[in-house]
Amino acid sequence: MKKWAMFTVLCLTVGLLSACGSNSNNNGEKSSSSTSSPTASASASSEPSSEPISLSMGVQPWVGNGPWWIADQAGIFKKHGLDVTIKMFNQDADLNAAFAADVIQVSNIATHTAIKLAAIDGIKMSGVLFLDESHKADAVLGGKDITSIEQLKGKKVAFEEGTTSDLLIRRALKENNISADEVTFVLMPASDAGMALLAKKVDAAVTYEPYISAITSKGEAKMLYSGENAPGLISDLAVVRTDFLEKNSEVKQKLQQVWDETMEYWKANPDAGNAIVAKESGIPVEELPVILDGLKYFTSEEQSQLLDSGELLKTVQNIQQILIDQGALKAEVDLNKVVPTK
Repeated sequence: MKKWAMFTVLCLTVGLLSACGSNSNNNGEKSSSSTSSPTASASASSEPSSEPISLSMGVQPWVGNGPWWIADQAGIFKKHGLDVTIKMFNQDADLNAAFAADVIQVSNIATHTAIKLAAIDGIKMSGVLFLDESHKADAVLGGKDITSIEQLKGKKVAFEEGTTSDLLIRRALKENNISADEVTFVLMPASDAGMALLAKKVDAAVTYEPYISAITSKGEAKMLYSGENAPGLISDLAVVRTDFLEKNSEVKQKLQQVWDETMEYWKANPDAGNAIVAKESGIPVEELPVILDGLKYFTSEEQSQLLDSGELLKTVQNIQQILIDQGALKAEVDLNKVVPTK
């Protein structure tokens, strides 16, 4: 789900969040968990305990987080000894600031966001899971008169700065030998970009599902470029604070087990799972299957295969280089903080 500009906001917000304490909900996020513990209160010992591990997990209303919502409402977290409070955030900057301030101990973020967080002094984290990869769930849409990326030279393109949309449009332009200076960027939330395209205020828009389906169904726009054209570029990770992990060494394995079991549960109970994901993401349940078709979820076994082949590290390295080329990252970071381990 993504702001580069969040670094300034992050630095200003961390102190405020720390002062407010972990009981405050930033940006109107809601806790979807039925558990009562809003923050981490884990045992000081890293040895496995019969007591459940309490933690707060940050998510955004993106279907890639679907398995966590299902795990929460189907009791799968509790089955694996985890007392999880899910906190919902609408903006990347707020989610990242909450993670930096220890308001949440586990965060689900875009891979490029994890790389940028790793560059911030004082934020120590460890990758838990490579969650998903967008194929057609993120895309560049063109108006009726635009049929290719090449035609965007000299045109107006709407997208949300610092998000996966930003990453995708810059990659698309670069592949077609178009510099950022040759396009007029019109910055706005992803939810508004598609509407601006329909209103003919811009020539193209970069957004993600469910906005893609809503816009293309009008017959006024077409897909020019998507995550499918740049494998691995638009992907998400679950990361955990290192200080929390040091006190609760088993939490990484437990989260991986929860994720895998939830994927099996969803497969065996598609109607129940879809109903939960649709409700939490705000997407009509009948529209969910089309959106899920554009997304690839990874089990921990598939993640291990990507690690063994070196493909996962290569993907993250490629994203890091794009960020450096764009000036969004000054230097390489320690990718061991980002890439999940077995």
